[in-house]
Amino acid sequence: MKKLILITLIFAAFSSCSTSTMESDAQKACELIAETAELMPEVIQLGLKSSFGDEESKKESRKKLNKVKSKMESMALELAIINKKYNEYEFQAYLVDNCELAKNSKEMDEGLE
Repeated sequence: MKKLILITLIFAAFSSCSTSTMESDAQKACELIAETAELMPEVIQLGLKSSFGDEESKKESRKKLNKVKSKMESMALELAIINKKYNEYEFQAYLVDNCELAKNSKEMDEGLE
């Protein structure tokens, strides 16, 4: 199943390469970043549930966690494909200027340094 998702994403990425622009790719990247951020609390919650409780609930939580992680991996791959199309620094600068989540992430990174 993961291979099918991966092949589908790669096909979609290559088919959209000819018509995409930095603006549309940055918009898609921003959406992927937002979706990933929305999934993080669920990952944490499922991770905890998969460690505690009865075996049946741990098994169900692991199953859900694997699905969410698989989705996040496919989103990360899609984001990597977008990033490869552009100069890393130019695209990151454009993304920071046009995506609030990317800007906030950069500010947090700078604050931690």
